Amino acid sequence: MDNAQREIRNEIEATRAGMVEKIATLENRVDCTIDGVKRSLDPKYQTEQHPWLAMGLAIAAGYLLSGLILGRPAPKVVLPRNWDERISRTQQNTGVMQSLMGMLSGVVTATAVSLAREYASGLISKRKGTQNKPSNGHEGYPASGGEQRIVI
Repeated sequence: MDNAQREIRNEIEATRAGMVEKIATLENRVDCTIDGVKRSLDPKYQTEQHPWLAMGLAIAAGYLLSGLILGRPAPKVVLPRNWDERISRTQQNTGVMQSLMGMLSGVVTATAVSLAREYASGLISKRKGTQNKPSNGHEGYPASGGEQRIVI
């Protein structure tokens, strides 16, 4: 009976060890998958990986937002059959110019928003960096020359 009990216990331990290993592997896979999903939804990481796509999306968003903010009416697409005879060439060119100006304003808006965001994030990171470092190694004590530095 002792041998049978030992064999059963050995089988139970082997099964337990195998299950622990499989569970650890499964947990590792789930953690990797979660990290991958988080990374795929991180705009900063995606912008670093795909800068041209981010630029194109920013331009498109700027173009769409400029239309919403400036409140331009949507152009009508339905034209009469003899529209080129009724409308002069300068009026036709004016419509094209308005479309181009809308696109240009979208690019300018997207660029301005991007630059403002970069500037603000630089200021914030610079400010965070100065908060964590003491000015002269002795927080709260006067710096050289008798002046007192306050870290904000």
